[in-house]
Amino acid sequence: MEKSDYSMKIIIVIPARWNSKRFRGKPLAKINGKEVIHHVYDKASLSKFANRVIVATDDKRIKDFCNKKDIDIIMTSKKNKTGTDRIYEVSKKIKSDIYVNVQGDEPLIKPNSIDKVILSLKKNILKKIEVATGYSKIMRQYQEKDTSDVFLVKSLSDQAIYFFRSKVSSKSENEIKKKENNIYKYKHIGLYAYTRRALKRFHSYKIGSLEVSESLEQMRFLENGEKIICTQLNELSLAVDYPKDIKKIENFLKSKKI
Repeated sequence: MEKSDYSMKIIIVIPARWNSKRFRGKPLAKINGKEVIHHVYDKASLSKFANRVIVATDDKRIKDFCNKKDIDIIMTSKKNKTGTDRIYEVSKKIKSDIYVNVQGDEPLIKPNSIDKVILSLKKNILKKIEVATGYSKIMRQYQEKDTSDVFLVKSLSDQAIYFFRSKVSSKSENEIKKKENNIYKYKHIGLYAYTRRALKRFHSYKIGSLEVSESLEQMRFLENGEKIICTQLNELSLAVDYPKDIKKIENFLKSKKI
C-alpha cells in the first residue's frame, strides 16, 4: 500500500429517507427500543479508518432526531433519485478522498466489513478502479428468493460483472446465463466506497436500461464502463426492508444474546 493512502480523508455517509416504498419511516423504527438509524450510526462509528460519520437526509423528522442524539447530520435535496446521488451532493459540500455509503437500513453491519471495503478501494485506486463494494458467499442453493435481495456475478479477478435481484429479469438472465452456472452464489452487500471523482462521473451519467430493468443504481457504473472491485465479507445482511424485518432482527439478536 502506498504511504499516501494513510493520509486519505475518509467519510462514511449514511443516506436516510422517510418515504421508502416498502417501509415508510423506517429510519426511526425501533429495534429493541433503539432507532434503526441510531444502530447503523453506532456501528459505522466503530470504523478504524473513517474520519467522520454523517447521516444524509432530506427529512426534518430524521434531522431533528439526529440533532437530539448528537448524531452528525447534513440536509440534502429531496430531488435525489438514489442514495448515490445523495452522497454525490454531500461530496460537493464536504471534501474527502473517499466516501463510504453505509445503507441506513443495515443495523447489524459489521465495522470490519466497512473497513474491508475501504481497504479494497485504497488498494485498487492506482489500478484506476474507483468504486468498491462487498458480497457474501452463499454455501447452498439459494431458496428464499426474497425480491429485496440482490445478487452479484463477478469475475475471477473480483470485478463486478452484473448485479440483479432474486426475481431475475429477462435482461439479466440473458446477460449472466453464460457467465455463471449458479447465479445465486454471491449475495451482494449494499456497502460501497467511492472516490470523489467516481461520484461526479456517476452523477453525470444518464440512467440506462439495465439500471431501470434491475432497479439497481450500481448498474449505472457498469453500463458506462466503470470497474467495481468486490471483496468478500462475513455478513448475514439482515436489513430492514419491510416492517416484518424488525421482529426478525430482534429474534436474531435474542438468539445470539447481542
